Amino acid sequence: MNPTDALGPELQPQPSGPCLEDVLREHLDAALWRAPVLALLGALLLVSLTLLLERQPGSQIAIWFTDAFGMVLLLLCRSSMRAAVLVGLMGGTLAAGLLGGRLDLMLAWMPGHLMATAAGAWMLQGVAQRQQIGSSPAVLAQVGLVAVLLPALLSASLSLPLLMLTSAGLPGTPVAVIWLNQALGGVIGSLVMLPLLLAALAQSWPSPTPERPDRRRTHADTLVLMLAGAGVTVLALLHLVHPFVYIALPLMIGAVLLDFLRLQLLVLGVTLVFGAMVATGLVAEPPTTARWQGVLLHLSLVVMLLPELLLSAAVGASRERRLALEAQRERYRHLYERTPAMMHSIGPDGRMLAVSRLWLERLGYDERDVIGRPSTDFLDAESRRRAIEQVLPQFLRTGECRDVEYRMLARDGRPVDVLLSAISERDAQGRFLRSLAVLEDVTRKRLAEQLAAEHQRTAAMLECIGDAVIGIDARGRIRSLNPAAVAMTGWMLEEARGRDWAGWLSRRGVADDEPVPPDPVAFCLAHRTRPEPTSCRLVRRDASWRVVREIVLPMSAPGGQGFDGVVLTLQDMTAAHDLARTLAHRAHHDALTGLPNRLLLQDRLQQALRLARRQHQPLALMFMDLDHFKQINDRHGHDAGDELLKAVAQRVRGAVRASDTVCRLGGDEFVVLLPQVEAALDAERVARHILSEVSRPYRLGALPELQVSFSIGIAVFPEDGEDEATLMRRADTAMYQAKREGRNALRFHHRGDTDLTPP
Repeated sequence: MNPTDALGPELQPQPSGPCLEDVLREHLDAALWRAPVLALLGALLLVSLTLLLERQPGSQIAIWFTDAFGMVLLLLCRSSMRAAVLVGLMGGTLAAGLLGGRLDLMLAWMPGHLMATAAGAWMLQGVAQRQQIGSSPAVLAQVGLVAVLLPALLSASLSLPLLMLTSAGLPGTPVAVIWLNQALGGVIGSLVMLPLLLAALAQSWPSPTPERPDRRRTHADTLVLMLAGAGVTVLALLHLVHPFVYIALPLMIGAVLLDFLRLQLLVLGVTLVFGAMVATGLVAEPPTTARWQGVLLHLSLVVMLLPELLLSAAVGASRERRLALEAQRERYRHLYERTPAMMHSIGPDGRMLAVSRLWLERLGYDERDVIGRPSTDFLDAESRRRAIEQVLPQFLRTGECRDVEYRMLARDGRPVDVLLSAISERDAQGRFLRSLAVLEDVTRKRLAEQLAAEHQRTAAMLECIGDAVIGIDARGRIRSLNPAAVAMTGWMLEEARGRDWAGWLSRRGVADDEPVPPDPVAFCLAHRTRPEPTSCRLVRRDASWRVVREIVLPMSAPGGQGFDGVVLTLQDMTAAHDLARTLAHRAHHDALTGLPNRLLLQDRLQQALRLARRQHQPLALMFMDLDHFKQINDRHGHDAGDELLKAVAQRVRGAVRASDTVCRLGGDEFVVLLPQVEAALDAERVARHILSEVSRPYRLGALPELQVSFSIGIAVFPEDGEDEATLMRRADTAMYQAKREGRNALRFHHRGDTDLTPP
């Protein structure tokens, strides 16, 4: 089995190009004439070489390379062309015999070798992994049996009768010797040529990588060993006892240092040198044993070649396995480092062996700062204690752990929450070698969970809070409304979301005479700072309005980076505003009639005096008192009196201008301020109009018809006084003077009048 077969598909070494076998098969299939022509030329060359190596007189030994060549060619061509290939082999063989003067020998050999070639090619097809001949002794042995030994025995057996019947056989030579010579010649030729051709066919074509220094060194080693092998072969065969022991030395060295293909080139070179020396008679054979000595000589060559070939295949298998393991280790290392996951490996001593790139990136370390350190160095105090006391002892017992919660510390002190799952790797004796841990960074997940929980709490609070809360994005568009905001604005969230805040709701001043305050949302969006709270009237969707207090806060984007919008809180101040207006009204107005009281009168009198002084224009102040009002209270009760006072106040208010002030000082006393009069006669005309309106009968519920009258005193600025106190005192004096003079009358203050007190 090829050691790389144990690797997963994603870790298998990928070929960089097609093998030479596929390239040659494609070329042979492209033109049908190529395979027969190649068979003819190859057989001509190889048979000629064989005849050269057995030209010694009386020799029957031939190193027959043609069978191996023919088997490979039959494998490469399509089945429909195999007969033509066999014809080409026959033609080349006969041509070589004719040119070499040994046509009779070729006619005797040819049928057996052609049948052996066809049989060997057919059996070789059943060796599915023949391309691994250089890295599997089992494949080499299988190829040697079905494509070397059996075809050689078949060809020797089929050729022997023809050799014995023709002059090609040596007279007097034992049949066994002839048969063995034929069989050994086929074995040696196929044993040298077939593994060489199969190993060459398994090579990638063209070469996938440029020439490297180690490859150039391999070529140099091959050349040196080939020269050494040739020299040792010549020297050993000529001068040394047991020459094959010495010839085997460079082959053994080559089997260790060279790959299988280059070893086969070395074997081919040694075999050709050996054959050439035998062919030239340089290898002396004792006359008495010459016939069997040749068999023993070539049998020794076969026995010498087999261990080197098997050793080379074993070394190749070991080399392939080592390279596969190194490649696997390298791929695993790259896979480990580049996998987009946090991973680390820990040795038996608890120190870090390897870490992934993402592990380093998440924690901010360099690899040189991590490898060799205890894994607990990267945990916080609580996680370190739990790892030492609980997790690691249990992991060593069970060999695995899952979803262990740890808090790791980044290089800058930042906490990183992880879930660690790990398995252990042990040797054949069960000893712990290393762990492989995968860590899931759950910092963001937990932060998201915390944010989600916080969002739920915030949402629940916003649901329950009484203030309207409106979320607005950085572009000024509505993002969210809580239920209170829906109730306050009259807009549903689905209708409001995405609308521009600037044109969504209208803002007004709190009072009709107040300007619209600056928009705090626009200010916050522009300056991204918190503005001062403001108050305004917010016009709802149904055109009603509410007085609100606006509080605006800027929002930061997630992570605190950038500006994400604003949160607007609207506190409903309508009730407080109405209450304040009511209290202010009550502080300046009479509770019974709703007319301004003494405090508001003084304020308006001061303003009117300032305007009169500035414009040099008179004003009039009238003090009025109902005549005999006490009798009405005593006769009809205070409720009737109150109703009468309200009716009188309404008539007086309707008898003057809108710019005039009608005031109730208390009881049945009223004051009228007439700013900007032309003369005293204007005040008199207004007073007489008031007297006329007030004196008309009153119908108050079931009471009998009532009639009342006023006593009116008038003071004019600036004749009767230039300050409010003087004017009020002198108007009051004039009123009491009118009462003394008969009531239901009016009286101006005169300079000669003395200030009076109430009667």
